[in-house]
Amino acid sequence: MSRSPTPPLPPGRTASEGAPGTPASRARADRQARMGVVSGILTIVLILGLMQLWLLTATMNAFLGGDHAVAWPALGASLVCLLLNLGLLRYLYILERPR
Repeated sequence: MSRSPTPPLPPGRTASEGAPGTPASRARADRQARMGVVSGILTIVLILGLMQLWLLTATMNAFLGGDHAVAWPALGASLVCLLLNLGLLRYLYILERPR
């Protein structure tokens, strides 16, 4: 029996990446999907960090202007942002855990 020759790889693909459906290509697709998740988490963390900076600035402005009632709600909002960031960090640790 003669074996048929292997088809040529598409442009831009190396032999180490393997053909579609092989473990190497699945690992590469999994890594790309994880990078998308990490990029999304980083974006959310940056937005939360900017919100906390704005909140600190607005709270200090109000507090120094004599409005002392703003401090406690601002502290609560800042703690919520902190908890969200810690939850995202925990999710990243779970995502990077070896399988």
